Amino acid sequence: MFRKLFKKRFAVLGLLGLLALAGGAYAYFTGGSNSVTTSGSVGASTTWGIAQGTPSFSGSLTALYPGASADTEYLPFTVTNNGKGHQAVTSITASLPAESNGDAETAAGADIAGCQASWFTATVDSTNPSLPANLAPAGTYTGKIDLTMQDSATNQNACQNAAPAVTITAS
Repeated sequence: MFRKLFKKRFAVLGLLGLLALAGGAYAYFTGGSNSVTTSGSVGASTTWGIAQGTPSFSGSLTALYPGASADTEYLPFTVTNNGKGHQAVTSITASLPAESNGDAETAAGADIAGCQASWFTATVDSTNPSLPANLAPAGTYTGKIDLTMQDSATNQNACQNAAPAVTITAS
């Protein structure tokens, strides 16, 4: 019996010894460090799409008159993000294009002789919503520009039936 037990122990010890030798027999190299630098492709901002709507008036008048009270022409506009990524609308401005002599111009760029651009004021309406800091692709922002005609205390007949241009710029 002692002999049988001795053989079993010897067999177990032999097996453990073989495993130890097998484990110690592994040899290996560790890989050297390496890296690669690559780049991504970033798009660019795109110009805004700006469309005008149908003008309306603040009072009962349907045209601008020098110095008339409650006589504001509202020029609605819509800014559209034509890009493929989100963009921020940081400013909306309005101006009246003028010839070098100060005459107002039509939307086609024609001179309105004797009708001074300085007789008009175009401002961003104070009731417009806040400018979007994160306008999604194809997203829109809608507002209006207030156009008024000042009384210059001079003859302003040259502006009768004229349509001075207003440039709306979105940045």
